[in-house]
Amino acid sequence: MTQNCQTLGELWKVVDDTNRTHFPENDLKPILGNGKIFRPKIMFVFINPTHANISSGPDWRGPRFPFIGTKQVWKIFHKAGMFDNELIEAINSSERWSLEFTDKVLDFLKSKSFYLTNIVKWTGHDATLPDSEKIKLFLPVLEREIEIVQPKYIVTFGLIPFENMAKQKIKLGDYYSGVMQNQKLKYFEMQYGKFKTKIIPCYFPVGRGNPKKAIEILRLIGHL
Repeated sequence: MTQNCQTLGELWKVVDDTNRTHFPENDLKPILGNGKIFRPKIMFVFINPTHANISSGPDWRGPRFPFIGTKQVWKIFHKAGMFDNELIEAINSSERWSLEFTDKVLDFLKSKSFYLTNIVKWTGHDATLPDSEKIKLFLPVLEREIEIVQPKYIVTFGLIPFENMAKQKIKLGDYYSGVMQNQKLKYFEMQYGKFKTKIIPCYFPVGRGNPKKAIEILRLIGHL
């Protein structure tokens, strides 16, 4: 089904249909990928969205992408030198994002050649990690998304995206130590369909992750 999709619009229809079919009781909208939608420099892959993203509400009429209306992840990007000073000041001082401000953030992501998405495009009411069934259900969507978007690099936040996308296991602590010692990123080359790209693992930047170490890796990524 996903392999027949030639555009993100067609792929998002599959996402909506999948959510309606498998999770009819969930009133939250799935969060889609967005940013520079063709050949961005970096695709950032998170795990799964929660209700904290205000674009998951049924009444939202603007674009949907990860972390709309939240603060912490944008603070991490800013500390890593990857986010705008004026925008982070507005995020820190505002209680709710307007549609106009959301568009400003999206325009900034496009200008930086960034694209943000999740491995699981199902929105939860809390921060519970997705189970293996949800990952299996949505992984083909992400793989087709990569083929369509064609990012030069992919940054995976946490082991769930990395292990499912790179088809191997690593110890993030060992990876981090090697990268910091050499001050050089290690890539994992992957091919999706006919498209080849490079995956860079990173700690999840908030919550159960490690913000400090995520910032250090992101700073190296910022020099790519």
